[in-house]
Amino acid sequence: MILTQSGAACSTIIVGNQATWLDMHTASELQSYIQKISGATLLIVKEQDAHVMSGGRILIGRPSTCRMIRDFAMQESVLPEQSDTDNDCIAIVVRGSTMVLSGSNDRSVHYSACHLLQTVFSVGFYSDGDSWAHNPDMAVEDRTFVERSPFRFRHTVGQWVYNFGAFLNGDERKRELDMYARNKINSYRFYTWNTYVRKRTFQKMGVKTEPITREDLVRMEAVRETAAYARSLGIDTMVQMMIQETSLEFRKAYPDARYFGCEWVKDDENEPDTVPFLYPDDPLYKTLVKTFVQTWIETYGPCRHFTACPPSEHHISTDIEDFIQINLDFARYTYEAIREVVPDGRLFFDGWGVRANTPPSIWTMPGVMQRFVDALPEEVYFLDLWPNRKETDSTFREPMFRDETYGPLHRARYILEPLNEFGGDDHLHGEFERHIQAARQMLDPTVVEHGEGFGNCTELCGTSVHFFDLIFRLAWDPARVTTADFLEDTAKRRYGLADQTIAVKALEALQQAVYSERDSSHARYQKRCYLSRPQRRLVPIAESMEVAELLDRYMELMSSLPEAQKTVFVGRDMFDVMRQYITEYFNMHLRSLFEGFLSRGAQQEPEKMFRSHAVLLEQLLDLLEQMLREDPESYVETMVRRYQGRPGDPDVSGTDCNPQDFRRWMRDMGTTFAETIPNLIDYPSRDYYELVRDYYHPRIRSCILQLQELLNDGGAASAPEVDRMLEQHYQTVEQHWIREGYAVTDECEYAHLPLWRAAERAWRTLRLLPLKSGLDSTEKQGSASGMIDVFASFSENKQEPGRRGWVSENPFAKKDG
Repeated sequence: MILTQSGAACSTIIVGNQATWLDMHTASELQSYIQKISGATLLIVKEQDAHVMSGGRILIGRPSTCRMIRDFAMQESVLPEQSDTDNDCIAIVVRGSTMVLSGSNDRSVHYSACHLLQTVFSVGFYSDGDSWAHNPDMAVEDRTFVERSPFRFRHTVGQWVYNFGAFLNGDERKRELDMYARNKINSYRFYTWNTYVRKRTFQKMGVKTEPITREDLVRMEAVRETAAYARSLGIDTMVQMMIQETSLEFRKAYPDARYFGCEWVKDDENEPDTVPFLYPDDPLYKTLVKTFVQTWIETYGPCRHFTACPPSEHHISTDIEDFIQINLDFARYTYEAIREVVPDGRLFFDGWGVRANTPPSIWTMPGVMQRFVDALPEEVYFLDLWPNRKETDSTFREPMFRDETYGPLHRARYILEPLNEFGGDDHLHGEFERHIQAARQMLDPTVVEHGEGFGNCTELCGTSVHFFDLIFRLAWDPARVTTADFLEDTAKRRYGLADQTIAVKALEALQQAVYSERDSSHARYQKRCYLSRPQRRLVPIAESMEVAELLDRYMELMSSLPEAQKTVFVGRDMFDVMRQYITEYFNMHLRSLFEGFLSRGAQQEPEKMFRSHAVLLEQLLDLLEQMLREDPESYVETMVRRYQGRPGDPDVSGTDCNPQDFRRWMRDMGTTFAETIPNLIDYPSRDYYELVRDYYHPRIRSCILQLQELLNDGGAASAPEVDRMLEQHYQTVEQHWIREGYAVTDECEYAHLPLWRAAERAWRTLRLLPLKSGLDSTEKQGSASGMIDVFASFSENKQEPGRRGWVSENPFAKKDG
C-alpha cells in the first residue's frame, strides 16, 4: 500500500462516524508524522465522505466506531474482540490499498498507529524528543499484525520525584504524557504532595488546617488538566495516597482514636522524633482514606488506581508483633476503604516501604512475608521498586521475588518497577540483559505467579534515554526484545542513519561499557569526597579502565560519521558519553590520589605522585565546564528562567515549591539539598555548568589543598581526622553556594556549539593528556575503597547485626486512668 510518493499524498485517513476523541487524536497524530517524514499531508475524512476519495485508505477505529472497519472485520476475521478488561491488543492489517489500525479498546487503536510509526517508519519517541528520517515514498506491505501485551499494567512514575518537576505547566505535562502514550504506557502515577486535596480532606473531617491559597488553586488546576488529558489518552492515573501521619489538630478533633508513633526515613544519627499515625484497624482510618479518595475524585475526576506506602519502621513506638499486624492491616483496610468509594478500585502496595528502612527489617523475620502475602486482598498489587545499581554484596541488586527472604512474594500480584537511580539520574548505566531477563521472568508463572505489570520510575529530573527506551519496549512484550535487536533498532530510530554499520558498532561498545555487567561510575565530584566515611561504591580501577576504553571506542566511531549525520540525538548521546568518560578518569585519579595520600608515610616522593593526580583532576573538571557551557540545558540559569514564577505543588519531601527567591531555591532544592535536606546532601547529583564551576569544582579544589597541606606529616593525621577537616571546607563551599550562588549572566541564551562538536572537542583534548599515568589497576585495597552509599538500602542477607530504631514506649497510646 502506497501512503505517499515523491512527497505527495496517495492515501486518505478515514475515521468512523462514531469516532471517539482518541480516534480523532490518532488520525491527527498519524497525519502529523506522515507530513514530517514525507512532506505530504494526508486528508482526514469521516467514513460518510470516503466514497469520493481516491487512492489508499487508512481506516482508524474499531468495529463499534467505524462501519467500514466492521465490514472489513466480517470479511477478515483477524481483528481482536473488543474488551475493556483484557490486556491491550493492537492490530495493524494491510490488504492491498486498505490499512486498518484497530485494537481491543480505545487506547489500543492509538497504540496501533504509534506502533506502525515505530516499527515500519522508524520513528523514535524519546524523552528528549521525537526522531524520524525523511522519506518521501512511504509504503506498507500487506501484513496481519495482531499482538496483545502480556502485561496488564505498563507503568511509569510521572512528573519526576523531587526537584523542579513540580513546576511543569499544562503543555509540558501533556508532552510528557504524549511520550508515554506513544510508547504504549497505560499507567501513570502522580507524585506530588496533593496540597489542595490534603487540606480539603482535613477540612471535611473538621480538622483545622492552613487555608487554601491562590497558589493551591492554580496547582490544583494544573493537576486537574493533567489528569483529564491522561484519561483522554486512555492512561489510568495512579494516585499517591496522602501519608498517614496526623497532626496535633487532628488528635484534638479525634482524641479517642488509636495512634502509634512512627517516623519515615531520616538521619540515623538523630534521636527518634515520632509523629502520630492512626492504627489501620481503627474505624477512623478508613474514614480518613475514604474522605481522601472522595475528595480526589471530586477534584480531579474518575480514578480507580491508588498507591500507598506502609508506615516506616525506621523509628516506631510500638512492639514488633504490633507493628507486624499494623502492616498486614494497612493493606487490608486501605483496600477496603478505597473499594467502598470506588467498587472496582485497585490498591498498589508500594514495596519501597518493604525494601527500605533496614537493617534489620520486620519483613525478613521468619514467616512475616508469608503472613503478608496470605493476607493480601484480591485486587492489591505489590509494586517492587527495583534499584538498578551495583553497590556492594550487602546491598539490593535483584527484584525482591528473587530474594529467598521475600520468597512468598512470587505468589502476589506483582508489578516490577525498575528505577534508574536513587538520586540523580546523571550517569549512564542500566544492565540491559538483567532487565530483559527480569521482564521475562515476570511472565513465567514458575517464577512469578501473577506478573501483572512492568514499567519504570524516574527520580529527580533526568532519565537515561537508552535505558528507559528499553523499559518501554519490555513493558509491551519482553519476548520480542533482545539486546542486539534493540541496539540495531536504536541506531535506526534514534540516529536515523541510512548506513547503520558504524552506529551499531558504536552502540555495541556503549552497551558493553555502561549497559552491561560492568559498573559505570557515579561522578564523585558531585558528592562530598572522604577518605574513610561511607560513600558510593568505588568501581575497581581495572573495571573503570575497561569502561573508559569502550566509551573511547564509541566516540571514535561516532566522530567518524559525516557531519550531516550528526543529528541532535547523536550529539546528545556523544555529550553524555563524554561526561561519563570524564567521570571514569576523574574517579580513577581521585581514588589513586586518596590511596597515595593514605600511604604517604611510606612513600619516598609523595609530592610528585600527589601533584600528577591533582593536576589531572583539575584539568578534567576544566574540560567538563567547557563542554557544559555549550549546552543550554546544562545551565542552572536556564532552569531558573524557565520555571520561576510558576506555582508548583510541593514534592514528596513536603518542601515548599512556591519560593520567593527562585534562584536560591534552585541552588538548594533544585541542585543540592544543601540547606533544606542536609542529611541527603547532593542527592540530586546532576551536572550544570554553574554548579560544576562554583560548587563541585571548588569543593574538590579545597579537598586537594587540604590534603596537600598534610602531605608531609608522615601520616600523623588519621583518615577520620582528615575527613573532619574536609567536612569544614565542604560546608564553607556549600554555604557560599546557597548564600551567594553564581554570577547571573545571559550566557545560557547565547549561540552554542552543536553538542556533538562540543563533545568531540573535549574528547580530542583529553586524548592529549596522560590520563592513564599513575593508575594502578592491581587494586591495593586501602581504606578508601569498598564503601557503601549512605542512602543505599541494605540487604536482608547482611550478617552483621544492625541497630533497630524501636522506641520503647508509644507516646500516643491511651493511658488507663
